[in-house]
Amino acid sequence: MDALSDILRNIHLEGSVYFNSCFCSPWGLDIAETNRASFHIIERGQCWLQMDNLAEPVPLVGGDILILPHSSRHQISDQPDTTCLPGKETVESIVAGNNPFIGDQDTFHIVCGYFEFEKDTQRPFIDALPDIIHLNQQHRHQFSWLDTALKLIVSEASMNQPGKGVLIDRITEVLFIQVIRAYIQLNNQSDNFLAALQDKHISKALTALHQAPEKNWTLESLASEAGMSRSIFANRFHHLVGMTPMKYLLNCRMQLAKQQIERSSDSLFNIAEQVGYTSDSAFKKAFKRFFDKTPASFRKQ
Repeated sequence: MDALSDILRNIHLEGSVYFNSCFCSPWGLDIAETNRASFHIIERGQCWLQMDNLAEPVPLVGGDILILPHSSRHQISDQPDTTCLPGKETVESIVAGNNPFIGDQDTFHIVCGYFEFEKDTQRPFIDALPDIIHLNQQHRHQFSWLDTALKLIVSEASMNQPGKGVLIDRITEVLFIQVIRAYIQLNNQSDNFLAALQDKHISKALTALHQAPEKNWTLESLASEAGMSRSIFANRFHHLVGMTPMKYLLNCRMQLAKQQIERSSDSLFNIAEQVGYTSDSAFKKAFKRFFDKTPASFRKQ
């Protein structure tokens, strides 16, 4: 299994669609920061995105998809100066069938939804995601699998077929993965964790770590996996990932151990072995240093 697959599995990705609606001007949504990542698919028409960290409003047009991985507060509206209604209450109203922006000239069509994932895990991956991922119609043509996922979501959201809710949830999760894949390929010159996943050498070491976190890895053995000298590998890994290989290994082991403690009835001794510790006392000490909680306290939660 490659590193990205393991990371995406471990963040326990979920997602779905809030609404699939047509709006009539004037309209605007002020979407507060939440614990969910937002996405907007502009199916028809045009609108504007505004955020505190944007110098100017960003135009969005039909075919665009916008994802905000860090749940940042933002406004989308028909015009930059339109007064925006509170997002949470307005979304609830639309979902309940009371669209405040309905009218005779509904020339704008949007699908809005969310992604949820465990942000406390796999920090290098989460931290490397930008505030905004904006893909347009040209990108959809470039990545046909992305375009297929988007069309499926819009199609299912527009119909009322048996199993619609579950199917939309699964396609939404696929959409997140496809967007991340596209973003990584479009930004392969970046110097961050996403670039590490594409790096010819570092990606091999990351995959090896994720495939066998219990193995007695050393800097030398990881450098060998990457096909690099020890010093060059250590510098390159730290530059892209933001931490040393051994610290990244510890992070992988502790996150895996935490999940096993929370989701299984395995003994702490067995879990310790699964993440590379031959002594459960050494495992408990490492776990306590990492999380500032004992394994037993996590199990009691």
